[in-house]
Amino acid sequence: MSKSLEVVHLYTRMNYPSAVVFDLDYTLWPCWCDTHIYMPLKAVSKTEVSDLFGMTLSMYRDVESILEELVANGVIIIGASRTATPRVAKELLSLLHLNGKPAIKYFDNLQWGQGSKIHHISRAAKELKIEEELKKGQFILFDDEIRNRDVSSINCHFAHISDETEGLTRSIFDAELATWRQNFEHIE
Repeated sequence: MSKSLEVVHLYTRMNYPSAVVFDLDYTLWPCWCDTHIYMPLKAVSKTEVSDLFGMTLSMYRDVESILEELVANGVIIIGASRTATPRVAKELLSLLHLNGKPAIKYFDNLQWGQGSKIHHISRAAKELKIEEELKKGQFILFDDEIRNRDVSSINCHFAHISDETEGLTRSIFDAELATWRQNFEHIE
């Protein structure tokens, strides 16, 4: 690797974690997909879907630019959801497009089902062979449920999404990224 590429790689790693984990419901979109959505779904547009009763759904406003930024900086993106209906979540991610491509294509790993986000994140790290990065504090979880702050026990930074009407916003993302950077400097 050339010296300039090493500097860019080091800069990227200092400014971004190895992996960012996103809860789905009330983090990326404004509903619980296992209780608010009724199949079948249909695309109203590339960025909006509707369900059996005509409820329309799209991603929160800032999600696209955040995912694009992470991809551009080589960050692994993981979805972790307690949904009881993973097929609905998967279909939503397939129908909703970001920057012209299905949202599901942004994710390197998806973890579904009941249980702790600790298990979701640990399983994703194992499947992606990035367990060392998790141990070193190189993960952030963005989630609306405060109970999931227990991921700090596996060295994953917890970023709380406190407003269900806004979900993941640019200001929350930037602030939590800055907090992770500050904390990560103390770890290294």
